[in-house]
Amino acid sequence: MRNLLDQEQKLLTLLIAEEPEASPFLDDILNSTEPVDWNNFDALIERHRVGALIHAGFAKFASLKPPAAIAEKIASATSANAITYMKSVKVARELTDLLADAGIDCVTLKGASVAAKYYREPSEREMIDIDLLVAPERFQDAEAIVREQGFERYYPKFTLNETMRRSFMVLHNAFAFVRKSDGVQLDLHWSMVQNCAMLPVLDRTWPDDVVEDNACGLALPVLPPALHFVYICVHGAKSGWVRLKWLADVDRVVRGLSEEEAKRAAELFARHKLERLGSASLRLARDLLGAPMPPDFAKLIDQRDSRHLTKLQMAMIYGQLPGKGHKLKDWRHFRDRFRHTLMLHRGKGYRRHALLQELARPRDLETVPLVPGALWFLLILSPLLGIGRAVRRFFGP
Repeated sequence: MRNLLDQEQKLLTLLIAEEPEASPFLDDILNSTEPVDWNNFDALIERHRVGALIHAGFAKFASLKPPAAIAEKIASATSANAITYMKSVKVARELTDLLADAGIDCVTLKGASVAAKYYREPSEREMIDIDLLVAPERFQDAEAIVREQGFERYYPKFTLNETMRRSFMVLHNAFAFVRKSDGVQLDLHWSMVQNCAMLPVLDRTWPDDVVEDNACGLALPVLPPALHFVYICVHGAKSGWVRLKWLADVDRVVRGLSEEEAKRAAELFARHKLERLGSASLRLARDLLGAPMPPDFAKLIDQRDSRHLTKLQMAMIYGQLPGKGHKLKDWRHFRDRFRHTLMLHRGKGYRRHALLQELARPRDLETVPLVPGALWFLLILSPLLGIGRAVRRFFGP
């Protein structure tokens, strides 16, 4: 594995580990005479959104010092994270109280609760938005409450009639909002993940499992540790772990789970047909960040059929990602992403929905406002519309 990474990638991965002395890259970095390309390193920090983690990592090594410009930049990331964290916790508490008063089941995901409970300092974890999951049958009521608090939807950008709304909710799992008065961003979810066949039971039963967590200093509704950990792995894996900050979450949470909670998480992976996904996620955390594995996780990692999935994820973590304007030369990335997506779950109906969500673009509903039952036409229309946009970009207006 070490031979696959360049010096900057190794340094970045070493510095975001909770315990760098357990990192497989420690000796490579400390004994290396190879110079660091600091411009490349800075670009990796931006891509993986780990500035504050890198700042904390450098503090553990007196012999490793970045240039002054990078040192200043990552220090400011820590300060910015601290402000965002405190603001997010306050707003999350206000919104969850309002939702609870309206009788709407809700829970906070990732973000503030993970930062407070599992990181040495919450400011080490970059936060961009608040993630709230609400009961789908009350989603429009929850959306009305959010709007009353000054939030405006920015994704999707286009106006949705009732048909388009129902179709969009098949293809996605959240609306994104921002409050311009204070810059707080919010993702309001009606399901845990986009593919409705991935966690169908959990999407129905999570309100029965909500607990209160005071790690942030304010009580927030959260999922119990084992269930939240499974969600964190699913969230990162569905995107191929393209941001290492998500894998840093796995490293921290694994260390914070009790042996009983780890056993419960392993049981949840098996019950929901996510053994391959769980195995690959844990292997990456162990092999890249040195995360320790309790016995039940060690058994899960031993699954042979997850090794190809891990290989695909390694390519997405460390490979060059396509820009926003996709080009023909990016075809290998999309081929591997598609293969990766199809391998994540072995449940009934998953691959059929995965095919739809890989090829159909929600934004195309603005052009072709299909009813939910006709969304399969987007398997053909979205690629054609994408080609049309690429042609227009090439030839200009």
